[in-house]
Amino acid sequence: MTGPARSLALIAAIAIGAAAAGFAARAPIERSLLLWSARAATGLVIEADAVAPAAGGYELDGVSVHTVGGAGGFDAPRALVALHGHAIDVDLQSPNFVFDPDRVRGDETHRVGDSLARIGMADATLSLHVRDGSMTVISGVVPEPVLAFGAVAGTLDWRGDPPDFAVTFDLIDGGTHYPVAGHSAASIEGARQTSWTAAALPLHALGAFVPPAALTPTGGFVRDLEVDDGPTLHATAVLDDASATLGSHVLAHLHGPLGFDFGGVGSRGIAGLLDRARFETAGEVHDLPPHFGWLWGGSNDLRSLGALTQAIAGEPNLQSVRIEATAPGLQYGQYALGTDHGPLAVTVLSADPREPTLRFDTALAEDHVISGGERTSAMGLRTGAVAGVNGDYFDIGRTYQPQGLLMRAGELIRGPVDRAALAIDRTNRVTIGEFRLRGTLRVGDRSLPVTQLNDWPCGDVTVITPAFGKMLPPATNTTFASLDPYGNDGKHFRVIDVARTDAPLPVSFGVAFGPRVTVPLRPNDVVELTYRTEPPLEHAVAAIGGGPILLKNGQWYEDPHAPAPDERNYRWPVIALARQADDHLLLVAVDGRHPERSVGMMRPEFAELLRRLGSVDAMALDSGGSVTLVSRATGDASVTVRNVPSDNSAERWVSDALFLYSSARAPSIVPPAAAPTPVPEPRPTP
Repeated sequence: MTGPARSLALIAAIAIGAAAAGFAARAPIERSLLLWSARAATGLVIEADAVAPAAGGYELDGVSVHTVGGAGGFDAPRALVALHGHAIDVDLQSPNFVFDPDRVRGDETHRVGDSLARIGMADATLSLHVRDGSMTVISGVVPEPVLAFGAVAGTLDWRGDPPDFAVTFDLIDGGTHYPVAGHSAASIEGARQTSWTAAALPLHALGAFVPPAALTPTGGFVRDLEVDDGPTLHATAVLDDASATLGSHVLAHLHGPLGFDFGGVGSRGIAGLLDRARFETAGEVHDLPPHFGWLWGGSNDLRSLGALTQAIAGEPNLQSVRIEATAPGLQYGQYALGTDHGPLAVTVLSADPREPTLRFDTALAEDHVISGGERTSAMGLRTGAVAGVNGDYFDIGRTYQPQGLLMRAGELIRGPVDRAALAIDRTNRVTIGEFRLRGTLRVGDRSLPVTQLNDWPCGDVTVITPAFGKMLPPATNTTFASLDPYGNDGKHFRVIDVARTDAPLPVSFGVAFGPRVTVPLRPNDVVELTYRTEPPLEHAVAAIGGGPILLKNGQWYEDPHAPAPDERNYRWPVIALARQADDHLLLVAVDGRHPERSVGMMRPEFAELLRRLGSVDAMALDSGGSVTLVSRATGDASVTVRNVPSDNSAERWVSDALFLYSSARAPSIVPPAAAPTPVPEPRPTP
């Protein structure tokens, strides 16, 4: 039961408890017996300094009524209770209501109702009048009155479950009255539903409910508030010229719709100013604690949204910002900066590794190492991702095979090289470093080092798996031996066939030998084959190559194995994966080659931007025309491109990508349209 309704229940409890006692007296012993009867009848903590007969009822002085758990109650200097059979009139004078949402117990009201039913008073009705009341919300150690209200009138009928009520009152702020009305009624399904309406409520007054450490409203209004709380919770409101503080930053002139359901809040779009920059936000979160406790303690997603907003707000010469809640544990931001070199457009995804419904994985173009390429958005749509970025450098326009490490769903797909890669383990912990392939092929008493995995043309000894593709391309002076498992230890294999690769060969699991190796295998030979990464990746679920490393321990890192080293001091599109001190993973893209919108960045400049956003370790991905960041926008069911690629603003076909997937419930406050059906895309012209 919500605050005003719970207050009515408390008032009714003391009135009906007094009626149940059947007597009244001023003497201390009679007063004690009366209060004992009222407490036993209601299960509430009830005190009164004095109780005296009055016309048709009782007059109580120094009244105090509170729940056992301390969630709510009131104190009043005087209460007049008039009894007319089972009809009760209550007049409270200057009561102070107290609510502590953190201590609410959902069964308190039911315990009161059960007690009243046992004493035969559950069919009582109540008429209520309040003179110049005030309300105190407990926040911290010292409670403070944050709102005044008056003109309260209403009725409460205990014969329903929950009780039926109707109440009106005015919130008072600076002498201005804001009417509020609430009532309960049977819903279409027969269950009780509580409804509240208010044409306008002042945010400045409501902001006193929120501690200074959180997003604190400071001005403006909530208009057209409608709340329906029954089998499901549904509420709508509109922000009108709202303002708030967020840390050291100011949000102003906010306007737009809000929606609420059980544990969730969201909007299709709120616009205003963040300091002096244009500001927009949209989306919804669903990890809110019950009973509006999130107003005090917040929630993980609200805190993450606030942290991303504050990080972006600290950027120099900020022009515009858009923040979205993409999925639980996943936030999206896009912002524009002005610099001495021209404008910049930055797109950010912030992922919380502790969110249980969020997981990372990679995707491979056409699900094969050798392919015709695939767009990042197409891979995301095909695999059901909610967000992602393009991946490694690759053999563009030819085989499209990535150049570095790739692991998908815990399976090593392509062997690493002496170049940076990012790996994510089962707990979503991120590691950035260099990995190498270590392996051995044993044939009798001869051992050969395994140097590559699914790499073509092959080196000395290369392991080939079905993930490589459909056919092995022709290669001179190269031999392929197909293998079948032998035994159950996972490392012994029998040679099925040995063939030259002068012509294309169907792909199967096996080993390819380069021109410098004399092939030691014949059909039916039994070999021992082992390989792994160094450092090991036994607990990793996903890994993707890239480079260079841009940050180590919060400092610029001059990567000695940087791919495309000539790009270091060239201002163009860049993209990176970055780990923050709290282990959040940032996926950051900066557009380039668009002088009117975004000029791009040099690698050292990009590293400084990542550091300003709170990154401690960072690794670049394939940049230039490959830079693509996709996510599910508010109201969409699938990913779309959220930055502006530089190839005539068209998305490039790439080799692989890193994606995020969510198992959380679908959005309900801003429900998405149906996802489009994936369609084949034409391949790029060589």
